[in-house]
Amino acid sequence: MGLGDDIMFLGEAEHIHRKTGKKIKPVYGSGNSIFFKNVEFLSDVNDINTVTVNTRDTKAFSDYHVDYYVKKKVQTLHGEKLVFNQYTPKPFKLRFSKKEIKRSAEILKEYNVKDNFVIINPDYKTSFFNNNKNWGFEKYQKLTNLLSEDIQVVRVMPGGKYTEPTLENAINIPCEGLRISAALYTNAKFGISYDGLLQHILAGFDIPCVVIQGGLISRKNMNYKNHITIEYNHPETPCGSRHNCSHCKEANKNITVEMVYEQCKKIL
Repeated sequence: MGLGDDIMFLGEAEHIHRKTGKKIKPVYGSGNSIFFKNVEFLSDVNDINTVTVNTRDTKAFSDYHVDYYVKKKVQTLHGEKLVFNQYTPKPFKLRFSKKEIKRSAEILKEYNVKDNFVIINPDYKTSFFNNNKNWGFEKYQKLTNLLSEDIQVVRVMPGGKYTEPTLENAINIPCEGLRISAALYTNAKFGISYDGLLQHILAGFDIPCVVIQGGLISRKNMNYKNHITIEYNHPETPCGSRHNCSHCKEANKNITVEMVYEQCKKIL
């Protein structure tokens, strides 16, 4: 479904690699991802030294198939929705090259970022869940205003189809590439984001994250042990809607800036 799923795949694959002592050949999407680079236990061949692993709902044969957070898809009058498993993802530490680590450090220095900072992500992807992950840019701005009194706030602007404006009272850094950005994230004290890629990256480096899940998904379906999850307590949560959902809109409205800031203060 996305790059966050690729990291969850790697967490499962690493677990199987340690259990079997064999390399892993992905039977998953295209079999490749930008995050598969430098991962020492992956292989592109299938022989006696490898096992195949799939974590997607496909008909392709694999030695190991892991059903993680998506149980099935159903059609409703309003559109498609996902039904979730109860699943605890396995953190995976991305493998960065020395060059990527060096460049991320150079960027932080160029933008005068201090050693102690929070990474915030107000940019939400609409390709899978429409606007259901839209907590509201104005809320992120208010949160940034509060946090900037306590800690330096950094935001990496992803570019492309993401069109949110710059955050005031924060350092806005243009993206030089996803892997460079990911390496940069790992220097943060903690992160703040809606459910998505940032939480998966930080989890692998044991970095706390305040994760807004609204009404779309639940901590029962997606939660790392060192992360603080904020969700909307409602009978329809998690709804899993892949169409614009009134329940998710209500959930995002009911999760306030003050609620998120209170969780940030626990980390601070």
